Amino acid sequence: MSKKLSSIPLAILLILGIAAVLPMPAKCEATVLKVEPSELHFWSDTTPPGATFTISIIIENVPEPGFYGWEFILSWTPGVINCTEEVINLNLWDGNYLGPWVPDPIDNEAGQYHQSLSGKSPGEPEVGTFWLVNLTFVIVEPAPYMGVISTNLTLSPPSGSNYCIGDIEGNEIPHDYQHGAYYYHWAPPTTLPHLEVSPTSYTARELGEQFDINVLIKNVDAGWRLAGVQFVLRYNTTLLDVLNVTQGDFFEPFTTTTWFISQVFEDEGWLRVAYVILDIPSMIPPYGEGLIATIRFNATLQGVFPITYSCDLLLEVDREAGVQSFFANYLAEEIGYDTPINGTYTILPKVLGRRIDVFTQYPDPYGGQGINQPSDMFWPQKEVILYANVTYNEWPEQNKDVAFQIIDPHGNTWAILYARTNATGTAVTSFRLPWTCDDPEYYLGEWTVIATVDIACEIVNDTLTFHYDYLVHIVEITPDKTEYKHSEYMNITVVFESKKMKPMNVTISVTVLDETGVPFGIAYFRVEIGGAEYCHYKQYEDMVSIHVVKWARAGTAKIIVAALNDWPFNGGTVISAPVDPVEVRITAEWA
Repeated sequence: MSKKLSSIPLAILLILGIAAVLPMPAKCEATVLKVEPSELHFWSDTTPPGATFTISIIIENVPEPGFYGWEFILSWTPGVINCTEEVINLNLWDGNYLGPWVPDPIDNEAGQYHQSLSGKSPGEPEVGTFWLVNLTFVIVEPAPYMGVISTNLTLSPPSGSNYCIGDIEGNEIPHDYQHGAYYYHWAPPTTLPHLEVSPTSYTARELGEQFDINVLIKNVDAGWRLAGVQFVLRYNTTLLDVLNVTQGDFFEPFTTTTWFISQVFEDEGWLRVAYVILDIPSMIPPYGEGLIATIRFNATLQGVFPITYSCDLLLEVDREAGVQSFFANYLAEEIGYDTPINGTYTILPKVLGRRIDVFTQYPDPYGGQGINQPSDMFWPQKEVILYANVTYNEWPEQNKDVAFQIIDPHGNTWAILYARTNATGTAVTSFRLPWTCDDPEYYLGEWTVIATVDIACEIVNDTLTFHYDYLVHIVEITPDKTEYKHSEYMNITVVFESKKMKPMNVTISVTVLDETGVPFGIAYFRVEIGGAEYCHYKQYEDMVSIHVVKWARAGTAKIIVAALNDWPFNGGTVISAPVDPVEVRITAEWA
């Protein structure tokens, strides 16, 4: 009995040993028609509407005797995404094919792509895994606020069939389906909006002077769905009175109905502003920058020289109203904010007794009016007209001789001029800035004018500075590509800068010459420059498009950019520093 029992495990071991050396049947892998990748996830902060993506339709693990044709339909939700391009694998069956059989395969209104391709002799049926089509899509529908929009990418056979591939005899080959899915997620924008006082500094010169301060909003991303702004502005009520507060227009392009309120707490030195969108269902999400409110102030206190009064213009969150942010979205939820840019206010002191004020021909406040104030810039060969206003206790001093010392940027005295005051106590003289033969830019830089006068045996003085420079410097000329085909458009971005404080209009021209020097395109834009801080450049940027015409010769083309104060036929001329042309290639191709 014991021997019989012991033989059973031995038989099992023998069977297992035989099985170990015998070949096992191969596992059959399923044939699958699939969307690759099977899931696509995009986020609104990195991938905006209008961005594109590509999917592949792949047939996987086709068994013997192989497939000799395919036809399928891919469906999605219309309006969420649009198909823009198909690329068919025409290398199947060694490039021996018939089709494609569907001439207009893309139907975005229906949300469908339908296509078919067949093999032909001498091509042989294909066995294995192959890509059939690559499809490019564009994102159309924005992601809903704090949500996600999605659609399935569903594969299906044509009407009357169960499967999408067939063999050389026309028989369907069974297979599984692996559909796809697309998800577009809302994500908080990466930039935060902020408020800004503009101008960031204002200098008054007289008691009772009235001036406007704007509160701007900047860096607004449409993804925030901004619908409300509220802030507090604090000021020194001893120095300033608020005359009125007027509504800005930032929200107006995005809505039909807004609400605006302002409250001034004069005794406490602060004001409140709220500006909101009311027709939330029909609003367009605001973006960009614009004006929230304009506050008109009146100067109520002025010191006597040398006492200068100033105060901050501070933007604060209206915490007294129970809010913790400047901004709210359309759901009345608070939005994060970047640090506000505050302003400063200064009123120059009244000078009693003996006084001289030297300034240039530019109107106040650009000419250096006021004690020790700078003037706006001058550019090559400009005439500088100097005025000196001489008073005693604010009454004009007539027939007083005023001396003007002109000092160049290297500390050398360039000229000594003088003039006698007229009936209003003003002396006038002028000189023209040098532009020498050998090194004309040597005298560019900051010039100084010192004016002195004797009033009752006491010499008083005032100092004026101004910057001598090209009116415009071209900083960058950037084409969007390095080479272009004929009939393409060259998108050229121009960055330039100026130290001009007083606003003025300039023209920026862009000309393109082909390799033989023939101009084949010109574009221009007009822009108002000005608002720079003294002796600091302010930058500007714009773009033009120029068509590469058929007759432009292939080869190296040159982009030439210039700034003018007006067209030459109107008496204008170049006002920018010389800049080297930028070269691009025009290829011997048609777009």
